[in-house]
Amino acid sequence: MSSRMPLHRLIRMRAIGLVVGGLLLSASAWAQELPFGSLNIAAVPVKSAPESAPPAPSWDQRLKRIASDFMGTRYRLGGSSQDTGLDCSGLIKQIWQRLGLADLPHQAANMAKLGVPVQLRDIQVGDLIFFNTTGKQNSHVGVYIGDGRFVHASSVLKKVTENSLTERYYQKTFNGIRRVAGFDSANDAPAISE
Repeated sequence: MSSRMPLHRLIRMRAIGLVVGGLLLSASAWAQELPFGSLNIAAVPVKSAPESAPPAPSWDQRLKRIASDFMGTRYRLGGSSQDTGLDCSGLIKQIWQRLGLADLPHQAANMAKLGVPVQLRDIQVGDLIFFNTTGKQNSHVGVYIGDGRFVHASSVLKKVTENSLTERYYQKTFNGIRRVAGFDSANDAPAISE
């Protein structure tokens, strides 16, 4: 039986020994520089964070966060309050109010008259998406949150929810997209304090 250690194990043990030995030597040298009992934690310099404030959340982040605050809120036809329930246009009105944007009408069909039409290939976070869910043009509205997804108050699920534009039902009932006047791109979106 051979008592020789495999080369890879020997290399690993020596590397560990060098690291541990180096740490012990560094700690020993540091300790020798200080007189016994002279370590005063208050004298240890602490680097403070830079004085600049963290960057404000982007338009996309603000809208997504506000929209997510409504997730699960119950659906109520004509509803305009998170406490008592929201319908689709009531949800959009509430999101716009929290973003500090213009007051919108409380009907999807009236919202569809605002802003400018947008092609699906040009959709941006914050664009309003309209559907024909009752046999009438623009009878339902949601807000685009990116990655092919939108938030809306669903009368079928009886709550505020998130869905994909690739779902067959929403492809079939899709009416169009509008970018509401007041900002034509994320760069034009208002800066609001949180």
